[in-house]
Amino acid sequence: MNHIKYKIMESTIKKGFIQCWLRPIFNSTIHFQFIIVLLLVVACHSANDNDNPQLPSDVAADTFFEPTGNAELDSLLQLAAVAKQDTTLARLYFDIAELYLDNEPQKARVYYFKLKELSEKLNWINGDYLFAVGYTDILNREGSMDSSIVVLKQALELGKTELDELKIATLTANIGNCYNFKKWFETALTYYNDALNIMERRDDKYRLAHMYYLMATIYSDMDMQDENLLYCEKAVSMMNEKPDTLLRAYTLINYAVGLLSDWQLDKAEECLLEAQRIATLHNSMYVLKGVFCNLGDLALKKNDWDLTEMYARKVLEMAIELGDVSSYCISNRSLGYVEEYRGHFDKSEEYARQALKTADEYDLPTEKMKCYTLLSDISTARHDFRNYRYYEAKSDSVQTAIMSEKTVRAVKEMEAKYETAKKELKITALEEEKRFMSLLSIFGGAVLLLSLAFCFFLWRWTVQKKRLAEQQIKQLIQEKQLVATQSVLDGETRERARLARDLHDGLGSLLTGAKLQLLEMKQGVKLEYSDVERFDKALGLLDDSVSEMRRVAHHLMPDSLSRFGLKPAVTDFCLNLPTVQFTYYGDESRLDPNMEVMIYRSIHELVNNALKHAAATRIMVQIIREPDRIAFTVQDDGSGFDPSVVTEGMGLQNIRTRVEAYNGMIDIHSNADEGTEINVELRNDDKP
Repeated sequence: MNHIKYKIMESTIKKGFIQCWLRPIFNSTIHFQFIIVLLLVVACHSANDNDNPQLPSDVAADTFFEPTGNAELDSLLQLAAVAKQDTTLARLYFDIAELYLDNEPQKARVYYFKLKELSEKLNWINGDYLFAVGYTDILNREGSMDSSIVVLKQALELGKTELDELKIATLTANIGNCYNFKKWFETALTYYNDALNIMERRDDKYRLAHMYYLMATIYSDMDMQDENLLYCEKAVSMMNEKPDTLLRAYTLINYAVGLLSDWQLDKAEECLLEAQRIATLHNSMYVLKGVFCNLGDLALKKNDWDLTEMYARKVLEMAIELGDVSSYCISNRSLGYVEEYRGHFDKSEEYARQALKTADEYDLPTEKMKCYTLLSDISTARHDFRNYRYYEAKSDSVQTAIMSEKTVRAVKEMEAKYETAKKELKITALEEEKRFMSLLSIFGGAVLLLSLAFCFFLWRWTVQKKRLAEQQIKQLIQEKQLVATQSVLDGETRERARLARDLHDGLGSLLTGAKLQLLEMKQGVKLEYSDVERFDKALGLLDDSVSEMRRVAHHLMPDSLSRFGLKPAVTDFCLNLPTVQFTYYGDESRLDPNMEVMIYRSIHELVNNALKHAAATRIMVQIIREPDRIAFTVQDDGSGFDPSVVTEGMGLQNIRTRVEAYNGMIDIHSNADEGTEINVELRNDDKP
């Protein structure tokens, strides 16, 4: 699995990747047939139109060009290398990023930020919209939907100030996409319906078809295939005017998924072959991967094992290249089914276990459940009913966990909606009060002639009330943004505690019971010396399993942290690491449990970073507890880094998020080869 580089948000097999669909609204894409003309225009330095502001000549353009082998992309890169610093170049950056997006997303990210930087210098508002659309597409693919929502909502507020109905509709739909990826389906449908109402009023068939496609993806994920088929049929019928778009390919794949579940195999095959034609035309590996995966499913339903194997191996190859671990699991599982039907049970089990290992490593519960189901089928074919019952129980256990996760996710979604609604009501009330105070101020000016002194004090009172209302609005908005973050942190803590408890009480008891039964069996049976040696080795493996289970449970939620508090837990952690020195100053009484978990996890992450990334030989951890605050410091003598140059990893970003959720402050001091010192300060009386 070392060749699989990263985990993308989810497989594109069922519904394709839901692309942000704002691009045609804000930008006229520069087609290949116009590239030569544009190059001549730039070479001649023709005058810019009034809509293209230009930067001073001291702002450098992209002067370096390296051929890529893609004729259209090479032409755009050549054009960007000699273009003036105006909105035409900004549009070029967007077009270049779009061509990189599917196959080289990191290069696409570079050009999206070039677009953002140039648009800010030019004060070009359309560039801000384009950046929001393109960059959030990358964030969604990486699974950073919360960050994507923040960027899109900022752009949406800008669209509302311009009273641009089309921009509002499309940005709203993109926010719905983000909630779709988070699997907050009800919230996503709310945003989609808001956008759909605007699109229906405008009678924009292509974008209306896109909305139908987005609605279909929701119903497909909710396993409501009748509704999925209905909206897919609407979308496909409206897209016939533009038969070669990637959106039509995505819709055809989603349509085929519903048809396959309804066993309309011939019609599903027609849709998939048409989607393959479009994907090949655009050279889109993401779409081709989804097509091949579903063609493999179709072949499996037709009992064509050779064709199923061919498509599974194609998907496997593309999954490795794209870093798509979900597709990697699915393709291995498909190969396992093929070998099972051929009667090659050992080989089938090998594929199933490879898929299960990957699903365990990247926490893909649905794939784990399906892998256990395949292993139970193999055990049945071997007449190994003991393993059949075991794998069937494991599959049921994972399925129960998935249902529990869906329930928790639905509860969190409802809680977030409730809290958001409360904050919005308060904000609305305060804004009404603010408007009332403004009107009252005007009225006070009208009666100025009656009593100058009265009006003066009335004005002072009104201004104070307005200022207080504005401060309360800002505070409530900040609290609203923290609600989602805190709910995630609380859910993570509860889930870690539950998993640690289940491992210790459930699996630990089972393993200990198994050991005791084996010891009892050993006393009642006469064994040869070699058998005794193997028996003792098996008991040793059971002991090792119990120890490993306890270590994992302790890592998820240390028993000392929940029972004795922060200081004993951190002390136990540091004592196990000879390079770490820990000191604690101040009151040792218990803190809020959530704050204790947050501080412990932050120290754990910082120490691991120092050992893993900075190669530190000495680490100092210090906690200072005062009546109204608590602070902790992690200092190491490792390689260090330049905070202004090095991008923070996910671990440090998670710590920042946790600290901000408690209104805390984090301060980082580091230089190359001079070690790192990270200080965090939290208010002990401020709870989120």
